[in-house]
Amino acid sequence: MLQDIRDKSQGIVVKIIVGFIVVTFALFGVDALVGSFNSSDTVAEVDGTDITRTQMLQGAETQRRQLISMMGGQVDPALLEDNLLQRRALDELIQRAILFNQATGLELGVSDAQVNAYLLQAEQFKTEGQFDQDKYLNFIRSLGFTPLAFKQRIKQDVLIQQPRNAIAGSEFVLPYQIKDVAQLQSQQRTYDYVTLSLADEAENTNVTDDELSAYYEANKEGFKTPEQVKVDYVVISSTDFKNKVSVTDAELQDAYQASLADVPQEERQASHILIDTTSRSEEEAQARIDEVKAKLAAGQTFSDLSAEYSDDIGSKNDGGSLGYIAKGAMDKDFEDALFAMQKGEVQTVKTQYGFHLVELNDIAKADVPSFESKKAELEQSLSVAKERDALLSAHEDITDLAYASDKLEPLAKEYGVDVLQSAYFGRDGGSDDVTSNAAAIAAAFSAAVLEDGQNSDLIELSDDQVVVLRLKDHKAEAVQSYDEVKDKVTSAVVQEKALESLKVKAEAAKSAVNTKWTSVALAKRGQDELTSLAFTLPHPEGQPVVEVKSLTNGDLAVIKLNDVVASSEEVPEEQKLAYERYLNQTQTSLSTQSQLDLLKGKAEIQR
Repeated sequence: MLQDIRDKSQGIVVKIIVGFIVVTFALFGVDALVGSFNSSDTVAEVDGTDITRTQMLQGAETQRRQLISMMGGQVDPALLEDNLLQRRALDELIQRAILFNQATGLELGVSDAQVNAYLLQAEQFKTEGQFDQDKYLNFIRSLGFTPLAFKQRIKQDVLIQQPRNAIAGSEFVLPYQIKDVAQLQSQQRTYDYVTLSLADEAENTNVTDDELSAYYEANKEGFKTPEQVKVDYVVISSTDFKNKVSVTDAELQDAYQASLADVPQEERQASHILIDTTSRSEEEAQARIDEVKAKLAAGQTFSDLSAEYSDDIGSKNDGGSLGYIAKGAMDKDFEDALFAMQKGEVQTVKTQYGFHLVELNDIAKADVPSFESKKAELEQSLSVAKERDALLSAHEDITDLAYASDKLEPLAKEYGVDVLQSAYFGRDGGSDDVTSNAAAIAAAFSAAVLEDGQNSDLIELSDDQVVVLRLKDHKAEAVQSYDEVKDKVTSAVVQEKALESLKVKAEAAKSAVNTKWTSVALAKRGQDELTSLAFTLPHPEGQPVVEVKSLTNGDLAVIKLNDVVASSEEVPEEQKLAYERYLNQTQTSLSTQSQLDLLKGKAEIQR
């Protein structure tokens, strides 16, 4: 696997490097060399607190993973560019440092028990209502954290959130604010309008060659072919490890037994009569149960007694039937008693809900699949899991081999795959699975690949596929010739001239006596695009307000606002509550941002 590294280790450059290491050890000791590799340059300082390059790079990587995790293939590759991610990561670290310094200055604190409680209650870490350790670990690994580092991050998050929670808790909304918003939202407007079609105007617009040439010369920067790359790449899939994994008989048996745990071994059909203890004492409930048992012994049916006595409204009119019950479906006390009963037996069971008179009607044995019938399915499932684990275990070796080599062939040979080649693609990506992947696009246009000619880092396409790529060819951004873009230039000049002509006509229509207005009375906010534009006009004072507005399709609309009317309709209480929540959230957001701006203004920040 590492033959390429061995080959390179014979070169004169490597010997010089080794010589340098030997001299460094001899003159300065081990600490000098190790310290040179581990040093983390300070990229910013906030009130004496250092922010290191390592922290910034880790923050950028965390942001990259979060974007890919949240948006998948829909993420814009431009958002994954290293410089952008690093700037954002540094801004976030500076903000966190400011807020952390504020919280510690206020002598606030967070205990480990609080952090643990928060994590145990977080819904994203639960499966069927219970904390799922595997889900938790997979989540934090996807963000590039160790468990300890993630807990420290959460601890800091909870700490810096405390002053912000205090601000949010002190916000309040006055009744007049809700009233003002309600009046604005329920306002109605009466207006006239006329629209002028840009498409119709463009049909009657002529342009000359001189106009086209002049436009092209003035706007050359807008007629460029985008930068493009072609890459070679190696895709390594979990299926490439198929011949390197095997499934033992013991593993198959363990998997079979585990699969049986999900199959109910037995189901019991029961009926019950519930006498609850929320509205009566236990003594009263027991007396009522005794009364039911006496009538049952006297010959009355369980079904009739259920309809008369049971407090379970869901089953009382169905003979008390609970259907077939498997273990794990009911209250533990109820279940323990039920699965210890004999068919036809009636027994009293006390639970948190009250007293139950339980009748066991039937016992059904589950149809358990045989090992032979499940063997092929289990073998396939285990093999796929082992192949995926093998790929995951190989990540480090793949990364090392990609880093050590200046080509992809050693990597392809090691894993028995081919070196593939893409078509040209730009920063918006290509059409196949690799070149349309946001992380792969970002890697192809990264400085390491594009400028330094290195292999990319390992890129995860999915849980079952990774890719390493390197630059094959690069086409720089270039201005297209006039002949190549003449049609685009013509369209742009026609649209520009048509719009200018249309604006003149729209201004004339504002006061023309022959303008054919369309009237709209008492329009409500947001009912259509024209009405939304009418709501942007100032209140008419003595005479209509007339303005020209652009529509989303390029047409122009001349809108004449005649009247603004406050609605007399009573605002429902739930709507008032919605306005109150909106105002509270808005004020909280403004207050917390103002506080942050104030803290930033006072902080000594050096980048």
